Amino acid sequence: MKTEQAIQVLRDYNLWRKGNDKMEQPDPWHIGEAIDDVLMAIGDMEEEARLHRGAITGWQNKWECAVDMAAKAKAERDEARADLEFRRDLFKLQEQQLNSVRADLDEERKEGEEQARLLGMGSEREAKLIAERDLWRAEAQRWREQALDLEAQIETAIKRIQWRQDNLDRGIKELKGDY
Repeated sequence: MKTEQAIQVLRDYNLWRKGNDKMEQPDPWHIGEAIDDVLMAIGDMEEEARLHRGAITGWQNKWECAVDMAAKAKAERDEARADLEFRRDLFKLQEQQLNSVRADLDEERKEGEEQARLLGMGSEREAKLIAERDLWRAEAQRWREQALDLEAQIETAIKRIQWRQDNLDRGIKELKGDY
């Protein structure tokens, strides 16, 4: 007997039991069969509800895990941004130092040229000044290379942060779409 039929048998029995004179007494065997079918359907519904609760708990656990992962990714992104900001400040400081060294070199060169002009210096003194000038130029070139290296590191860090942010955004979108 289908569940709908069993429910109808029990409704009819209840109407007869309450005194509906237009109805005949239902067959007790049909009433017993209807009760068995309805109890079986209730048991099935309870099992299904238990399975649904388990599935909901599973999805809730997945959601909480995804939220934790998103929080960790955000913390990593913030840490990378702080590192990037530190490197930018360091780069600016080194750039200022490089500019200061350039200014000092320019001033030394001008001074050396003026002294050479005024003193009509000999080749030994001139060679010494030229060697010193070359040393300062090499130092300035080293600073320039360091500045370019830091700039490349900053660009790499920016790309890494952007990649992490894109993955975080994509993960959040996927979670919202799945949930």
